[in-house]
Amino acid sequence: MRIAVTGATGFVGAHVARSLLERGDHVVALTRRAAPELAAIGATVRPVDLPTIDPGAVEDVDAVVHAAATAGPDLDTARQVNRDGTRALVGAATTARVSRFVHVSTTSVYDRDAAGSDVLAEDAPLVSADAGAPTVTSSGSAYAVTKAEAEREVEQGIASGLTAAILRPPAVLGPGPTSTWGTKVPRRVRDGEPVPGPRASTFGFVAVEDLAAAILAAVDRPVLEVVNVVGGHVEVGDYLDAVAALFGDEVVPQPAEGEPWQGRYDTSRLGRALEVTPLVGFADAMAAIAASWAEGDPSRASDGSGT
Repeated sequence: MRIAVTGATGFVGAHVARSLLERGDHVVALTRRAAPELAAIGATVRPVDLPTIDPGAVEDVDAVVHAAATAGPDLDTARQVNRDGTRALVGAATTARVSRFVHVSTTSVYDRDAAGSDVLAEDAPLVSADAGAPTVTSSGSAYAVTKAEAEREVEQGIASGLTAAILRPPAVLGPGPTSTWGTKVPRRVRDGEPVPGPRASTFGFVAVEDLAAAILAAVDRPVLEVVNVVGGHVEVGDYLDAVAALFGDEVVPQPAEGEPWQGRYDTSRLGRALEVTPLVGFADAMAAIAASWAEGDPSRASDGSGT
């Protein structure tokens, strides 16, 4: 297959691009910049500006994997990339009659304030910009709100005939220079910043290789599904303790204040719809992150892997 991937210079997108190439697919990387590291592994690099993308950018592909996103820093910036970029890409894919569209979203889209400590299935309410200040960390962030808005753009595409799946991963674990949970958050913990929530909060996670496997499965199956792609649940305190172990006794994590969320994400649809079972547990995922830190600050490396 010939598959376009946005965010292929990033952490998740790079893993997806490599996995597709390894199984024999042709990857068209839709990027904001020249990406020689992707060309070097066999991908075709096609520079685009997502909010103004033309249908011609995807008219020669069989499927699109949309993994590009930004965490902010503010609502307007996040909307331009996450909502408006998704709207334009969905429109281009619909016009070009792309046969398959896989949108990588996030479990942060759930309104955890409204849900309470419950099991969140895919039909649970989502956050919105007018919901007011959240009491649960991240449930009302610019990232969460605009990723929920992006999902609505995909739903509009589905209503217009696009065959699309929406995948919602929680914290994606794995090593990489711009891996959020493998590099960026550990660096913030090391520097004494209060992250990412109360110790008793639920920490849903998935290893990046398991997420990539789910994305490839979604590319291969013509299902119209929203799917939680979750490898397991621990507590934020477990994650913080594992991060502290990267640095030794001199680092004491500072959990963020706030009301802990102690719910879980329903994962039954993952096996039923995509026939995928996550294989990497929390300890193994954190061990891979620890190995990358043992060689020095991973953010100083440059191997083409980002968020």
